[in-house]
Amino acid sequence: MQPLDAMSVFEKVSVADIPARSARRSKTTPLREAISALLPEEAFYVPYFDQETGEGFKPSTVAQVVGRMSKDSADYRYSVRSEASKNGCYIICNPKPSNG
Repeated sequence: MQPLDAMSVFEKVSVADIPARSARRSKTTPLREAISALLPEEAFYVPYFDQETGEGFKPSTVAQVVGRMSKDSADYRYSVRSEASKNGCYIICNPKPSNG
């Protein structure tokens, strides 16, 4: 392993000089959009990933997206309820309790 001072030199630039990143859709964008469209007491079903069709989401991905969106939302708490018999889960939207 080389000592830290032997690393190549990095060029320092202004943020204004960095090209804008084009908006891109990630694999989870449709899931995030569907969650964002939920109102309190609404839910929708998400199928887990199917190797044959290439459709659906891995359980860990669903949990990560739902957890992050719930944390980031001031008004809504999203949760996951598994449905093993259907190889998927439900995403549920509930209002966050008010602190007042």
